[in-house]
Amino acid sequence: MTPEGLRARGERFHQELGRESYVTGAGLAAEAHFEEIFERYGDLAGTEAADAARAVPALYAWVVDNGVGRAVAALEDRLHAWEATATVTLPDGTPLPFQRVAVEIANAAERGRRLALDAARRRVLAEPTALRAERLARERTLVEGLGLGDFVAARGALAGIDLDALATDCAAFLRRTADLYREALGERLRRRLGLRPEEAERADAAYLFRGADFDDAFPAEALVPTARRQVGEMGLDAEAGGRIRYDTEERERKRPRAFCAPVRVPEEVYLVIRPFGGASDYGAFWHELGHALHFSHAAASLPFEHRWLGDNSVTEGFAMLFEHQTAAPAWLRRYAPLSRERLGAFVRDQAFAKLAVVRRYAAKLRYELELFRAPRLDAGAALYVETLTDATRFRYAGEDYLLDLDDGFYAARYLRAWQLEAGLAALLTARFDEDWFRNPRAGPFVAALMARGQRDDAAALAAEVLGGPLDFGLLAASCEAGLA
Repeated sequence: MTPEGLRARGERFHQELGRESYVTGAGLAAEAHFEEIFERYGDLAGTEAADAARAVPALYAWVVDNGVGRAVAALEDRLHAWEATATVTLPDGTPLPFQRVAVEIANAAERGRRLALDAARRRVLAEPTALRAERLARERTLVEGLGLGDFVAARGALAGIDLDALATDCAAFLRRTADLYREALGERLRRRLGLRPEEAERADAAYLFRGADFDDAFPAEALVPTARRQVGEMGLDAEAGGRIRYDTEERERKRPRAFCAPVRVPEEVYLVIRPFGGASDYGAFWHELGHALHFSHAAASLPFEHRWLGDNSVTEGFAMLFEHQTAAPAWLRRYAPLSRERLGAFVRDQAFAKLAVVRRYAAKLRYELELFRAPRLDAGAALYVETLTDATRFRYAGEDYLLDLDDGFYAARYLRAWQLEAGLAALLTARFDEDWFRNPRAGPFVAALMARGQRDDAAALAAEVLGGPLDFGLLAASCEAGLA
């Protein structure tokens, strides 16, 4: 197999995977068929593929992931089937589709209901946890067999990320922001939920960060029109000339978490969201819009690996760049009907939410590194509860210890993306003013960066465009300023 043949076949493989991800995630199909797809392209996980890819790091890491994907595809199909059909039973006997539970918890103003919903959710997690455990064990065996060290070292080498150095930076970020976070959380728990910090559970966080008090300023029917207007004002087309297709319809089997599904890059990209009201919808939609714009603006002339593969910290960085627009005072003054007083309160709440989610992911990375360095995964529940509860001050449940994982240490991609986004936002503000998101000169500048696809990793992009390394400095400063 030649590198050119590998790329051509990889293109077709990813198109099939992308379409399957779209139809299953959007609730258009009850059953997933990832195993069949991986079997059809089994050669992309073999020795010949590895030899053809070895000189190109992104291609080699992808071939390894293909091997993992093929080994766990049947388990992934079973997990998708479980998620699509599982139900939970509430204390009064009412059945509820599992996919709906997260939406209901986030909307449950009455605390007893959200805790009951979460308890019902946790009672049905034995089967998906067992599937995840088997999946992770298979992945670990394959990756540790590459000769690149233990699982953590091998994954870091494949990703081109020093995971331990990033975890050290995460620890420093958690220390720097600990007092700020504790004070902001305590005040919000008392005022919004009538709770003391030691009483708060993860289900309370879902409702608290939902921001229901501001729903009237973020109507569902205005979501897509506002996106078209705002992106148009910054000199871009929100649908990229028809390359981006929106799926905003309600379906019972649709995943609660918004996602972007590239099917043909850059020609066919789906943005999928299951709206459940208010500012959280806008943030999620703009996040996925950043992904969709990135994929749809990647230069068609780029090789396969620069359009589909590489460091996903980059595409996540663009996603966060767009998501965080919706919490900027200048953006809100133009696109959201908020009084001055409510606008200030919303901005502070969003700054707190950003701080909370970064702290959560900083803790997740540290937890995952310890988990995968332990001899056995089944010892991780207590570590998960301790690490995540300590960082977020919301009590986490041990039942989620394997389900609250992003494969391949993807938490590291998110963390680097937040670092990159903070730098890009500062650069755009300096060049195009605080309302850069409606400056018609800003759009072409951002589009030119997006046209690179993922040719450069986040660190290289930061060095070239921002003139410095990735770090948490600007991110921490923005959180501090937003909560001042």
